[in-house]
Amino acid sequence: MENIHWPTILLIVLLTIIVAVIIQSRKTTKKKNIIFLNEQEFAAVMRKGQLIDIRKKEEFSEGHINGSRSIPLAILTRSLTKLRGDQPIYLVCADGKQSKRAALLLRSKNFTKIYALEGGITTWSKPLKVKK
Repeated sequence: MENIHWPTILLIVLLTIIVAVIIQSRKTTKKKNIIFLNEQEFAAVMRKGQLIDIRKKEEFSEGHINGSRSIPLAILTRSLTKLRGDQPIYLVCADGKQSKRAALLLRSKNFTKIYALEGGITTWSKPLKVKK
């Protein structure tokens, strides 16, 4: 026990705590980028903001939620002027994964109220509108 170097142990413990706090804060920040809503929650609020379908145009044409606008993820950066910063944005994608990417992009451009359909359009059981 005489060979224990307490300042070194204390330093290691402090560094471990600091790293843990940084990792936790990054996880919390990522979660705040987007709020996922189940189908029922999404259907109840989607008309209170901007309903944006970020799938490809072809996918949108095959079936989309009535009232949604098509702004594919690939051109979202160039289409930011079409979005209002004072209204919530409700995102729809194929499976929920692209919504995370879109939310990170929107958050970086100072959009704050970002919601997405959990699981994407595949979880939507209500009728879809088909573009003819």
